[in-house]
Amino acid sequence: MIRPMLNGIAGLRTHAQKMDVISNDVANVNTIGYKQSECTFKETLVDTIRTPSAGTPGMQVGMGSAVSQITRNWSDGILMQTGLSSQLGITGEGFYTVSEPGAAAGEVFFTRAGDFVHDFDEATGETYLITSNGYRLRGVMDANPDATGLAPADLVDIALPADTTSYSIGLDGIIRASVAGGTPTIIGMVALTRFSNNYGLENMGNNLFRETDAAGLQAMSNPGVGGTGQVFQGYLENSNVDLSQEFTEMIVTQRGFQANSRSITTADEMLQEVLALKR
Repeated sequence: MIRPMLNGIAGLRTHAQKMDVISNDVANVNTIGYKQSECTFKETLVDTIRTPSAGTPGMQVGMGSAVSQITRNWSDGILMQTGLSSQLGITGEGFYTVSEPGAAAGEVFFTRAGDFVHDFDEATGETYLITSNGYRLRGVMDANPDATGLAPADLVDIALPADTTSYSIGLDGIIRASVAGGTPTIIGMVALTRFSNNYGLENMGNNLFRETDAAGLQAMSNPGVGGTGQVFQGYLENSNVDLSQEFTEMIVTQRGFQANSRSITTADEMLQEVLALKR
């Protein structure tokens, strides 16, 4: 009667972990750039009572379940129009590259959340696009920008010149700025970073991801070229969480948790019957 209890405990644990994943998805249903997570189970160790052989079927009993993997659904979220020039949305493959202030400021991070805000530098008069935690958006600053073949470490902070009165960012990431009301000119480009395996990225929280060896960093190409996504100014990419799917999974997970709890209760009742035999 002990094994059913252990199996039930393992089932309770795995279903509780899946509920953790579901509740996190629901909590982030309106988080910009968030990607839905999916939790799957696997059978754990198997106790072999009789090994299968020719003419003799084997007998094996499982020993509960465990979480197999928790993966993200990297499909695009729906773009929402905001009209704010500092906010950017991506359709297709690619991540914004951000880092702490300074071209050589250390570690680089990646994000799909384009809810950037303006940050004015009094010392230089330049304006930067930054995340909610102060990381600056990076790209190529040149009158004839080209990100082809570059790596994230080659990018620099995107800076709008002093006295910029307006600017625009095209689908190709090209930034045109009007200084002191003059004719808009090209000053740079928002670069997007792609990976061969997005599942290899490490989630750092705050909508940020970090590269790992499993991610497979690809050489850059300009937005809209070579499979790289496009940039939409004045839009934000919403979470791709499907609430109807999450609620369904929540019900199934709850029923699975209840069933495992019931197996523990039933095993306990059977054990009580065994112990009562000696009385």
